[in-house]
Amino acid sequence: MGNDYYEEVRHHKFESNVAPLVSVVMTAYNIGDYLEEAIESVLSQKTNFKIELIIGENCSQDNSRAILKLYKDKFPGIIQALLHETNIGLTPNSIATQNACTGKYIAFCDGDDYWTDSNKLQKQIEFLESNSDYSASCHQAETIYMDGSTEAHLFGQTTNTTFGVNDTLFERKFHTSSLVYRQEIWDMAEGIPANILSNDRAIYIMVAMHGKISYLNDVMCIYRKSSSGISSSASMNELKRDVNMIPWIKKLDRDYPYLKFESFLHLNIFGAYKAGLLNLKLFRFVKHYLLFVILSFSYFPNNLGDVKYGSIRFLKILRKNAQ
Repeated sequence: MGNDYYEEVRHHKFESNVAPLVSVVMTAYNIGDYLEEAIESVLSQKTNFKIELIIGENCSQDNSRAILKLYKDKFPGIIQALLHETNIGLTPNSIATQNACTGKYIAFCDGDDYWTDSNKLQKQIEFLESNSDYSASCHQAETIYMDGSTEAHLFGQTTNTTFGVNDTLFERKFHTSSLVYRQEIWDMAEGIPANILSNDRAIYIMVAMHGKISYLNDVMCIYRKSSSGISSSASMNELKRDVNMIPWIKKLDRDYPYLKFESFLHLNIFGAYKAGLLNLKLFRFVKHYLLFVILSFSYFPNNLGDVKYGSIRFLKILRKNAQ
């Protein structure tokens, strides 16, 4: 980097014509109880480069917007606020914040999470600056539960490793608030589809298509998990929107195992079935199970274990709803 002087982001006095090296993306909706801690964790980073923090505020009904305005006024050269007049939706808000980024790298800190290591960004950027064949850097996170229902635990695996395209097919290997990636990838892909639910999953795929992802087993952020989050509250109809990723993926890279990925999406969709069986959703429930099985044969015979797992899950949901 050529500069051994490190200072907290809040104290950096860069000229206005100096471009930020890193753009930190944060989205906010009704998270007033947590937003200040997230912002402070970014401002507390010790770096030798300029950072901008772009926050997409999605028309919250609590004090999130008021908190953001106070910080924006206090740090006008660092914080940029996107104050949407109406709630534009989760994925469009993510797209808007990333479209506003001007840095060479994009980092994420969800508005209800926070970073715990003040050297996090410096470590990740130094690695990426020295390793051009890597598209991104990520790290371990600690998961805590807002309702206290479950003990805190680590999010990912406990060894350093490198992730590739195949690691984006199934369950998440790292948490979004740990990710830093090269901004040029966003431009090359022309962003992600606006009509999907899981924008983070699309970002992981997009990034992995352009290079390796370095994973550090260093806990450098906290992931606050809520019982009202996407993974716990999304319906079959909402999750079905993620199938809209498939044409986008094929356009980016026809060699990506998109049939295998689509099979996994249908597993998630029918797995979200919560209603009783005496309604019209039963047909959709069965349909997504069958699509999961059929598409899984694109990687036969390695699909057999997945089919067994999915079929057991299918029967358990069926039995539970029949009671």
